[in-house]
Amino acid sequence: MKTMPLLFSTLRRCPVLDAEGRLVGHLRDLILLPLGVLPPVTKLVILTSEKEELILPWEAVARIEREPAAIHLGYAGEALQPVPLRPEEMELAQSLLDRKVVDTKHRKVIRVNDLEFQEVEGRLQLVAVEAGLRGLLRHLGSEAMAERIARLFDIRLERETIAWEVVEPVETALTKAKRRATYAKLAKLHPADIADILEELNPSERAGVLASLDEETAAETLTETKPEVQSSMVQMMESEQAADILERMEPDEAADILSDLPEAKAQELLETMEEEEAQDVVELLTHEEDTAGGLMTTEAFALPLDLTVAQAIGRLRSVEGTEAETIYYIYVTDDLDRLLGVLSLRELILADPSQRLGEIIERQIISVRPETGLREITETFTKYNLMAVPVVDEGGELRGIITVDDVLNLLLPMIWKQRAAKKFI
Repeated sequence: MKTMPLLFSTLRRCPVLDAEGRLVGHLRDLILLPLGVLPPVTKLVILTSEKEELILPWEAVARIEREPAAIHLGYAGEALQPVPLRPEEMELAQSLLDRKVVDTKHRKVIRVNDLEFQEVEGRLQLVAVEAGLRGLLRHLGSEAMAERIARLFDIRLERETIAWEVVEPVETALTKAKRRATYAKLAKLHPADIADILEELNPSERAGVLASLDEETAAETLTETKPEVQSSMVQMMESEQAADILERMEPDEAADILSDLPEAKAQELLETMEEEEAQDVVELLTHEEDTAGGLMTTEAFALPLDLTVAQAIGRLRSVEGTEAETIYYIYVTDDLDRLLGVLSLRELILADPSQRLGEIIERQIISVRPETGLREITETFTKYNLMAVPVVDEGGELRGIITVDDVLNLLLPMIWKQRAAKKFI
């Protein structure tokens, strides 16, 4: 016969009896040490008959009775010694029940309605959280009535449980160090998935999660969120933290975020950022958003004309190459940063290593000016089947590049809005 799961809703408020069967009080909460796949319950919180809170170590428990629920202690009441909470321990009712958590397996936010434990050698381990309608009804004390109604209409009320090993609590009152440990599961997801999860949280929860991530992941995640979410999160961060994340982003993406902020806040962040990164962003902010200057990134991978192919590949493998946003094409410039030619990454790899770049570059360059509008940029990508287009000023200087995803990110929301509007015409 399958053992019924031991649920928090069953234990909560159940009587706690001492070794002589006398009532000590009723269970108020369980304390968890959130380590490992099956974290153990380490303490229990009892509301005594005198309405005082008593915290006991789990070792004081002799046995758990299920029907009816009761906790029996191994000591007489006068021998019970309270213990303090440790900073790393978690009060389950306060930290999890009725709160949001992230189901990292299905990449979604859920609300916890109950907790499921297993008993191993007299100790409780948290194995899952429960969401869904059935857990909610049980939490509200209406499960029995709902079960009768469900049977009447031949409907099954299924339990929706999520294994603890894939659950990430959403906490906002943790220290930064503790957040880093708490959000270790979340940090393993793709930044686009983290961004989707952030959009389901409230502003303070978003700020807490973002603060827990390393700067590189935080920057990639922020890039993937909607503009209105980006703006609210950046405004809630400390200036130092926000500046560090913006420095990790591509200049065009950082510029997009700053352009949506109040002028005073944007100026404050620019002054907090490193000078070189801030200058790149300021340059982009001088251009209209829907122009080549507003869309481009200044981090184009450019090399001098006299390098050999072997030397160029060496540069490509260096830090200089890894910091470029994308390397669909290699741009060749002179000492004044004027664009002289271009070749694809494929052409570079297949060329004779001893050849000079000047011998193999394409000198008829397809480019746009900083003031070029979105329509012309899109037509250039389409007509010439390009993955990136260089932005060149009137003096021939390479100012940056626009990648195809920069254009798609701007065009797709417009297309969907147009399609939605047509439905009502």
